[in-house]
Amino acid sequence: MTRTTESGSALIISLVMLLVMTMLGVSTVKMTVLSERMSGHFFNKQSSFDASEAALREGEAAANGFAVYSATDGTDGLYAPNTASTPRWSDSATTWQNRLGSTLPGVAQQPQYIAEYLGGVPRDDNCALDTSASTNQDCWRYAYRISAQGWGANVNASSITQSTILSRK
Repeated sequence: MTRTTESGSALIISLVMLLVMTMLGVSTVKMTVLSERMSGHFFNKQSSFDASEAALREGEAAANGFAVYSATDGTDGLYAPNTASTPRWSDSATTWQNRLGSTLPGVAQQPQYIAEYLGGVPRDDNCALDTSASTNQDCWRYAYRISAQGWGANVNASSITQSTILSRK
């Protein structure tokens, strides 16, 4: 009977394979957690954008209802554009109008809007050139910039949207 010496290479190979499999498992779990966090952040950001869009649509409807000579001091969310270097939507003195529509579920704060009166513009070239037509109320359109802000499930996810509309009074 001959005796052979064993070197233990099978044990070393199996331990290395176990280490590789453990590293693969850990990295898979980390990627899964990261993917879930990313999809949660995406959903939160999309919720803030949707809330902002809802307020934007309500602000556009409100701008269509403003009288031609409405006060631009913040009443009902209507302002004159800020001529200072800070835009009206970034100015801390701006008081945002709360959205009056139905309450949006799943948001940290209900969306808000403001409207800025940008002035009147003639409907077409005939209105601008014809002096008798230019005094006609039907000849003018009134421009408003609507800014709206909305939040997602927490206040860290926020969106601001803007549109410019021409309204006929």
